[in-house]
Amino acid sequence: MLSAQAIKNQHSDIFTFLHGNLQTAAAFCNVPEDAVPLSLVYVTDAAQLSEARLHKPAILIVHANMVDRLCAIVDVDSCCFSVKNIPMGMAILLQYFDEKAVRFTQWGERHETAVVHCDAIIGRGVFLGPYCVIGAGAEIGDGCLIGAHTVVENAAKIGARSILHPHVFVGARCELGEACEVHPHTSIGSDGFGYALDPCGKPRKIPHLGNVVIGDGVEIGSNCAIDRATLTSTHIRSGTKLDNICHIAHNCDLGENGFFTAGFMMGGSTKIGRQFVTGGNSVVTAHVTVGDNVVLSGRSSVTNDVPNAGAYGGYPLQPLKEALRTAVSIGHLNEIRRNLKRVMKHLHLSDNPQDDAAES
Repeated sequence: MLSAQAIKNQHSDIFTFLHGNLQTAAAFCNVPEDAVPLSLVYVTDAAQLSEARLHKPAILIVHANMVDRLCAIVDVDSCCFSVKNIPMGMAILLQYFDEKAVRFTQWGERHETAVVHCDAIIGRGVFLGPYCVIGAGAEIGDGCLIGAHTVVENAAKIGARSILHPHVFVGARCELGEACEVHPHTSIGSDGFGYALDPCGKPRKIPHLGNVVIGDGVEIGSNCAIDRATLTSTHIRSGTKLDNICHIAHNCDLGENGFFTAGFMMGGSTKIGRQFVTGGNSVVTAHVTVGDNVVLSGRSSVTNDVPNAGAYGGYPLQPLKEALRTAVSIGHLNEIRRNLKRVMKHLHLSDNPQDDAAES
């Protein structure tokens, strides 16, 4: 249960109390149409407000631009707050309703099928799920939640309060900081893609002796692959968030507080600066450097260094405004080519045979 009084006392920097009974409490968080009397509801427009009033939720959170409209309504039974940023408001309060931990704690602190090496160090309040494997010399920090069938290999370190969902792999000597979360079927510390060709053209694998080092507060989605370095460390710095299905190659370095959307791929030995943001299915090639505060539109490709902050897009990469113009122009290329052919014919200039072949 989350009381209105607790919101007022603990989060007054985010929420402004408007009116209502502060002793009211909510047990659920729902959208307006699904609200019940014990719900907390967020409202961003007049239609949602009208719907919420029909259900009389316990606590009503409205966007700041809705305050005048709300205050003009005299029959609102809910305890009401305003917030300037709805997503931030959700980030603060939804954690009170998140029962994720139950998925891990339901088995007890150590399921009977969990395999823990005698040399592993397990902190206080750690929960180990069915069939998880903790290798020799591995360190699991206080309060960690380790899901079913997850493998933490020898000498790996998992920081306090981190969550490894089922079927996560953390390779030998890799390190995760505190309060990280890794979602199912993600691999951290598998070998990178490195080979040398012998005189006969046969590929010979280059052993990868390095590791992966992940900072604090990093979240990694499902089905991601983060390769260990050849000799040093692949880095994902603190605060960075990876969506599902991302690939981070060996020897890479991702700066703090980046957002890497689904389908992102990068080649080896590339460095990306702080506050990086990318749309889906973007690619950054190997051995380049991307500066701080760079934003890529979806399906962009980076093949050279990008030292300056700004928004970019397309392939080849351009400043975003130019990339958008290019994308629009591409849609008219056939028409432009036909018009050009008419002009050339009018001027009695010879046609390009390849153009005739393309027309056919």
